[in-house]
Amino acid sequence: MTAVGVTGYLFHLEEYMLSLISMIVFGKLILFHFIMEYFDRKNYKPKIPI
Repeated sequence: MTAVGVTGYLFHLEEYMLSLISMIVFGKLILFHFIMEYFDRKNYKPKIPI
């Protein structure tokens, strides 16, 4: 939500170039987070006591 707030505020201030840059940077960070979470869940193997 902070990334959306910062980008929206920069857009509101008519700082279109900074808004675009922050959208690209935050977008990459958010995408990286979801990719890493996907691979963590994919490799998760619960330990079953025998």
